[in-house]
Amino acid sequence: MLGGHYYGRVYCFAIVSIEGLVMIRTALKFIQSELERYIVAREQDPSYSPGQVVDLKSVIKPNGDSNITDTTHVTLMLVGVDEVRREGKRPYYVATSNQEFAKLNPPLELDLFVLFVANNAAYDTALRDLSDVIAFFQSNPVFDAAHYPALNDSVSDQAAKPWQLIERLSTSVHSMGFDQMNNLWGILGSRYMPSIAYRVRMLTFFETRSREQIAAITDLHLGEN
Repeated sequence: MLGGHYYGRVYCFAIVSIEGLVMIRTALKFIQSELERYIVAREQDPSYSPGQVVDLKSVIKPNGDSNITDTTHVTLMLVGVDEVRREGKRPYYVATSNQEFAKLNPPLELDLFVLFVANNAAYDTALRDLSDVIAFFQSNPVFDAAHYPALNDSVSDQAAKPWQLIERLSTSVHSMGFDQMNNLWGILGSRYMPSIAYRVRMLTFFETRSREQIAAITDLHLGEN
């Protein structure tokens, strides 16, 4: 194993497509909530109490100290964002007042990388927690607003802030070799712990406000040949 001691709680990385920082928060808080609900129901154990199973935070404090505690079983942390490039994207034109159209840039599609880490004094408990994380995503590879009404529960004012809403998330394991894991934990400044990385996609960043107004076509003149 890489880098020394293992700890019992589980921390994870996952990849997610996000619309802006607020959408990132919406997505990760939803995953935190659903994963905790799943583990509590699966374990049926008093040591897995709601509110004390899954945490959303950095595993390292801003000053570089470890932020890992024994108060929760699983911690998830955003570790990267990647743009998904597609050919053929075109600007959008939305009708406004005064017979004009607002020109909107094509949506920006992003994937998020999220780390799930296990930290527990009992190593076998950490492995069980990690197995629960894997089972959760295996049984729930896709989340959409129609089947998961709680997907956007963290959005305080959904009518006034539609850009914070998420329609769909899909997940897949993000495999890393030993060199990649070593580099990742080295960047985090911590020794390796039982963990797994997931790719979560596709959140779309789409700014609906525009400063560029284009006049509508009101007259059409055809020249004679």
